[in-house]
Amino acid sequence: MEFEVREEGNICLIKLKGRLVSGEPVKQFQAAYQPSLANGHPFLVLDLEQAPYIDSSGIGAIVNALNESRKLGGSTKLLKPAPFVENMLKLTNLLTLFGVFGTEAEAIAACGR
Repeated sequence: MEFEVREEGNICLIKLKGRLVSGEPVKQFQAAYQPSLANGHPFLVLDLEQAPYIDSSGIGAIVNALNESRKLGGSTKLLKPAPFVENMLKLTNLLTLFGVFGTEAEAIAACGR
């Protein structure tokens, strides 16, 4: 799993590339966003377009990111989730917890709402 992390203002944008599954990928994902939360970026935008697969641990990691960002007064938005990922979040009734957006600009504009 690869990550591109970019911080803008109080927003952290993370592009995930690869399968978000239990073990090292989930640990790497947590290591990618936690420093940004700690450094004053409580809004997370997760670009999931290039993350074609997620397992239950990956879902748990995304929900944990949401909970951690909310504790700091922020939120977590999803950008272009891959079809499988979107379906898994729908099946588990978790998709509604996140804002889902088609463009980065829309996701950034939604931070704070």
